[in-house]
Amino acid sequence: MSRAGFVALIGEPNAGKSTLFNRLLGQALAAVTRRPQTTRFQIPGILNREGVQYIFVDTPGWVASPRNAWHRLLTRQSLAAAKEADACVWVVSARAPSLEVAEEVGSFLAEAPALIGAITHLDLYPSGERETRFQALQAQLTEWPIQTCLDASLDRPLEPLLEAIAAFLPESPPLYPPDQLTTLPVRFFVAEILREVLYTHLREELPYGTEVDITQYQETPERDYIYATIFVEKESHKPMVIGAKGQMIKKIGTEARKKIEAFLEKPVFLQLYVKLAPDWRDSMVRLRHLGYRVS
Repeated sequence: MSRAGFVALIGEPNAGKSTLFNRLLGQALAAVTRRPQTTRFQIPGILNREGVQYIFVDTPGWVASPRNAWHRLLTRQSLAAAKEADACVWVVSARAPSLEVAEEVGSFLAEAPALIGAITHLDLYPSGERETRFQALQAQLTEWPIQTCLDASLDRPLEPLLEAIAAFLPESPPLYPPDQLTTLPVRFFVAEILREVLYTHLREELPYGTEVDITQYQETPERDYIYATIFVEKESHKPMVIGAKGQMIKKIGTEARKKIEAFLEKPVFLQLYVKLAPDWRDSMVRLRHLGYRVS
């Protein structure tokens, strides 16, 4: 008997969803930074184990108090993935002050039939406090129909979590070939790498007002040629991304190119442009063009 199914990793920003996603796959598909809302889209990743094929979906963090259309779309994308999944792993950080969720999120969680709790960041605390925090969060999670709750911190093995998930996946042959890692095209992950580098180097609120569009991608046997546009919301943000004498955009481009080359395992030519897209986070037309699921 084999099993296969979709597993959504859901939760608040900075809960550790992308880190857990990458650990489960054994490869860094999702961008990971210390800033919240690094993940902006659903990212599928396929893991094959004996008799089980897991299709994990990393999702954007829930935005409890949305300030624009973009925020609302992030939560909507997360909930869409959760509703379509066979099982959901609610990733909760031990550093979170509470488990308060928005009404629409709470409505979904209350009815979720296959909900597993995964608590992260417990490795940041000494053993006694670690156990206390785990028990306190586990008690709070009983408000929702959690089937099981596990410690998914960096120093804990993932086998118990995989076994718990497998029990909820339907009997099915594999849905994808055994050598396939994801269903997304390469150009998506190139944009994801650029977003990660932007989050690393830009200050304060500026990263949230930027978005990446791969405008041209040409593959050749020797080298890939990539042209990308970095959109900013305000004219004053352009010189901040470009930097004095172009030093910031050069730094971003150099670091991104090295990461893309490591990901593709081949040389890359990368050309970056910076353009103004006023209030793109409140423009449904812009959001749709940038790949967001707006309907």
